[in-house]
Amino acid sequence: MNSKPINVLYVTPESLPYVRIHSLGDISYSFVMAMRDEGVDIRLMMPRYGTISERMHQIHFINRLTNIKIPMGKELIPASIKSSSMNTPRTKVQAYITNNEKYFSSHKGIYRDAKTLELYPDNPERYMYFDKSVVETCNLIEWVPDIVHIVDGESSLVPAFFKLLYPEKFQKTKFVLTIHNFEEQVEAGKLIYDNLGIPKKFKNDFYHKNKFNFLKAGIIYSDAITTSNHLYKQAILDNPELSNGLAEFIGNKEFLSIPIGIEPWTWDPKRDKLIAYKMEYDFEDFKYNNKIDLCNKFGIDFDPTIPVFGLILDVNEYEAIDYFTENAAEIFKNENLIVLTIARVEQKYRNTFNLLQKKYKRNFRVLYTNDLSYFHQLFAGSDFYLSFDNHEPTSLNVMYAANYGAIPIVNDYFIDRKIFKPYDPKKNDGFAMIFKKEDKPQLYDYIREALKIFDDKDSLNEIIENARSQKFSWNEGAKEYKSLYTRLIKGK
Repeated sequence: MNSKPINVLYVTPESLPYVRIHSLGDISYSFVMAMRDEGVDIRLMMPRYGTISERMHQIHFINRLTNIKIPMGKELIPASIKSSSMNTPRTKVQAYITNNEKYFSSHKGIYRDAKTLELYPDNPERYMYFDKSVVETCNLIEWVPDIVHIVDGESSLVPAFFKLLYPEKFQKTKFVLTIHNFEEQVEAGKLIYDNLGIPKKFKNDFYHKNKFNFLKAGIIYSDAITTSNHLYKQAILDNPELSNGLAEFIGNKEFLSIPIGIEPWTWDPKRDKLIAYKMEYDFEDFKYNNKIDLCNKFGIDFDPTIPVFGLILDVNEYEAIDYFTENAAEIFKNENLIVLTIARVEQKYRNTFNLLQKKYKRNFRVLYTNDLSYFHQLFAGSDFYLSFDNHEPTSLNVMYAANYGAIPIVNDYFIDRKIFKPYDPKKNDGFAMIFKKEDKPQLYDYIREALKIFDDKDSLNEIIENARSQKFSWNEGAKEYKSLYTRLIKGK
């Protein structure tokens, strides 16, 4: 007789197919699909931002969750919780979507203003409201999940609301908090506590260094903590500064590193719907045709004798942006290369990039977009992928690049060499060119090495095969999460 499947509510501020701003949007989607494949009865909950089309995603009303009152201080602010379905050809996951005009649908950006890219000043209030809507939804539909799995700072008030507002009803529910980056803690001023609706005797659990801190509350009220990188986990334990001192609150709770993977239906060059040419039998044809398409999209002349280097820069990655601009002159001393960049950056950086485009018009182009199709096309059309990221999780784009045969040249920031095997030119082994950010000559050497490899088709094809043969699957991670859920439910 089959046992009852574990039921899980996964709470995230973003997820494909609805919205994707950071890699969290990819991770949330691929994770719930992987857990469903693992036999877990998992549902997802997130806000409905103004950019999400209800018609496109078939988001519909749930009668008993229409116009529910969410207490925020002395106000009762209505929300409607709607339903949708996330699908792959073999998997289906239900999604609950929190709708509210004031906090979400009136905002055209997600965390930041769509034009200025400034963080919304009311973000703490917005996500406090969303977190309350999660608890009220479970309460109203009389659903007591075995596990509530929350992600990063924005959803970190959820465990406290369950445990302090409805302690008896949800006493059997266990809470898992995944922290991809301890830097993003969601902080606010002292007055926001009045909106919590939680007795003041618990106040210290929500404050850190004189600021209201979402992530601290998440750590204190969760039953287990996870991150996606064992090197990052160890660094958090060894260096208090990396967590702003929050690591001490983990205490004796389980703190695990569980690897992430990529979604096999979305990021497969053989069936990718967002690229110009799917891969059939010949990889060289696949790369050649997508490279032509990519150069056309960026408005730069295609030359089959010149390699294309893909680069992604985001407003959250100031250090990576500065690193590229500081090293651009040295990089473009190599005239026989093209760097195509997708950037979501503020105007001051756009001005810098526009000057670089004029200076290196044969070698550099940038598109200011967060359109997911361009990310797919960049990996499909690039020969190499540059990563200067200094912000966890760094590994996801490197996985995509390798999967599409774009050889990664990547900053050594918690890069797991067991997953990304370093390239060894003597043995022609491995596939990742890993450099230390402070060692700029090493970066320049790898770029020159990449140019040599590109001209040596046998070596190039061998490294590409090394990269594409990697299995960046959720299989291991999904099994580890299911095991963690089981231990928590059994109280072990």
